[in-house]
Amino acid sequence: MYKSIKISGEAYKKAKTLSRELENSGELTGVEKVNMSVAVGYALSKALEGMRKKNKFISAAGGWKDLENADELLADIHSSRKNTAREPKL
Repeated sequence: MYKSIKISGEAYKKAKTLSRELENSGELTGVEKVNMSVAVGYALSKALEGMRKKNKFISAAGGWKDLENADELLADIHSSRKNTAREPKL
């Protein structure tokens, strides 16, 4: 079922440009002609994907705040990152 929506002239031009770019890039495999609904759906799915990534990042913020021995954890992380490779013998 399709639903009509009203968009501004500028948004229409951007959707038309995106439609042409998607058609030329071949990013959508199996789609020969990219119509406006496909282009708008693609743009919306990309925007939602970005929002989900941002929300995951934000939800992780402050997750370590109640850690009691944070200094010990940081020391362990830094020591594990040190280069343990042996020097090559010439």
